[in-house]
Formats: sequence, C-alpha cells, structure tokens
Amino acid sequence: MKDREPFLIAYFTIKGKEDSAATAKIAAKLGQKLTEKGVKFDSFAIVPTEEYPSDPANFELATKTEKENHARPELVGKYSGMKEVKDIFLVVPNWWNSLPQGVFTFLDDYDFSGKRLVPVVIHSGDGADGIVNELRNFIHKVWVMDEVVIKDSEVENCDAELNKAVEEMFRPSTSKY
Repeated sequence: MKDREPFLIAYFTIKGKEDSAATAKIAAKLGQKLTEKGVKFDSFAIVPTEEYPSDPANFELATKTEKENHARPELVGKYSGMKEVKDIFLVVPNWWNSLPQGVFTFLDDYDFSGKRLVPVVIHSGDGADGIVNELRNFIHKVWVMDEVVIKDSEVENCDAELNKAVEEMFRPSTSKY
C-alpha cells in the first residue's frame, strides 16, 4: 500500500472506561483492521475530565442536561498530531440522538479542513439518525462520509460493519474538500 498520512481513530469514552467501553473496543478492532492493511494510525481517547454518575438515572440526567446546555466539558488531553492526519475514524456513542458534548469539545479544538471523517456510531437501538448531518453542519471543509452503525449488543461481532468503515475510508474521494 502506498504510504499515506497517518490515520486517526478518535473515540469517546467516559473517565475510568478508557479501555473497557464499547467505543474503546471498537477503536481497538479498527486498529487491528488498519494494521492488517499495513496502514499507520494513531488512537486518541476523547475523555471528559469530570466523572459521570454511575447510577443510570443520574447518568441520563447529567448527559441530557449537558446536551440542553450545549456544554463543552473539558477533556483530559489534546491530540498533538492533528496536522499530520488526513483520515479520521470518529467512534462515538449515540446520546440523545446526538454526539456526547465532549465530542463537540474535541471538534472545537482542531481545524478539520481538508480531512475525511467516517463516523462509527454505537447505539442501543435508536440508530444514528441525524448524527452525520449534525457533524456536517458543525464542522466545515471536511468530508463527513457515510456513517457506520453498530448496535451495542453487537460490539463483539461487528467485523462486517468495521470492514465497511475501513472500505469507506479507502473509497476514492469525490469531496470538494
């Protein structure tokens, strides 16, 4: 394979779940697929500094309040190699038919001009409706490609979906960016 600029697998997870969240598992599987193709890549966990409540009802209340307030939670760290990256897999959960607010913090922090992004959305039955359009409206001069949708109960058996994500990234560009 011709040398390309490194890929980035950016995935959202909450503090304390950096290795065990469904998004982390998907990111690791994507990394394996890129390694098999001989592609260089970096991984970056998008992690808010504040902890979320462990109780499901309070967790839902906290995330819904963040969304309603358009919060921009502070993140644990920043990714230093964004200028070199051309292609990004963004692995995110569907929270309230939207991105987690910490993902918006991540998107605010970088210039995505000229980059390609494949959203990989994990959901619990509500799909990914609206998330691609939300990304396309939020970040500009970036080619947001078709999303890959994975149900959270299928994380362990999602090879077909991840193959689709990788093939989507290797599709010839028809973007004006």
